[in-house]
Amino acid sequence: MENELPPELQKTDALLGLLKVIHETCIDKAPAHFTYDNENMQVPYMFSMYSIVVELTGDSYQAVKSRKELASHVLTRALLEAVVVLFDVIKDPNYVNTLFQQSMTERGKKIKSLLKKKPDLITKAGRTAEFLEETLDKIEKLRDPEVDKSSIRKRFEDAGMEGYYDTAYAYLCDYVHHDASAIINRHIGLTVRPLDEKGILMLTNLISELILKSSIAVHEFLKTGQGNIFEDLQQKWQVALFGKPSE
Repeated sequence: MENELPPELQKTDALLGLLKVIHETCIDKAPAHFTYDNENMQVPYMFSMYSIVVELTGDSYQAVKSRKELASHVLTRALLEAVVVLFDVIKDPNYVNTLFQQSMTERGKKIKSLLKKKPDLITKAGRTAEFLEETLDKIEKLRDPEVDKSSIRKRFEDAGMEGYYDTAYAYLCDYVHHDASAIINRHIGLTVRPLDEKGILMLTNLISELILKSSIAVHEFLKTGQGNIFEDLQQKWQVALFGKPSE
């Protein structure tokens, strides 16, 4: 047929179509009922992280579908980072406390910096130095000195995803940190260079792998009985990508 797409375009078109189905299934089959108590933040935090993962999956899909090279890599990295936090929370019920601790520590550092270097910004924001001093005091009382800030690599290891750190994550970071290799390989000019078919295949496969892995883990954790839906989608993805299901 005259208008038939070349084989490589047929494949990327089919994979993008299946990724859209996977994303829509995540929304349609999102866990609706779960219980938790005020002393245990693992479940609500996990579900909030899963919501972010699903949202970033949709954003990444749209960027790849539009063949936007930079946006596709930046959004896929954000997705990968969110999945790492999701699995950290699933694997360790106390990990939420670590996240809150790290957040308080970072906020404290920023407040101290403002008080020392940019006190004028405090008044412009409608606050007083006394208010921020009181906030720092509260943070210090809540802070647990036993909780250390973990490195990005450690977070990947804790999530059981260390294999991603030196591969997919390192590659995606080139585009976020404007690594020299990414700059050298970039064309000169303001015209956006579209993703090629190789890039689309790599990114759609990574996005699919991350969202399916996350969905299966969340549904298994919450015992919804719907994890098999995403396992079936995993097999469909394998067939679409390799022509046969995984063994």
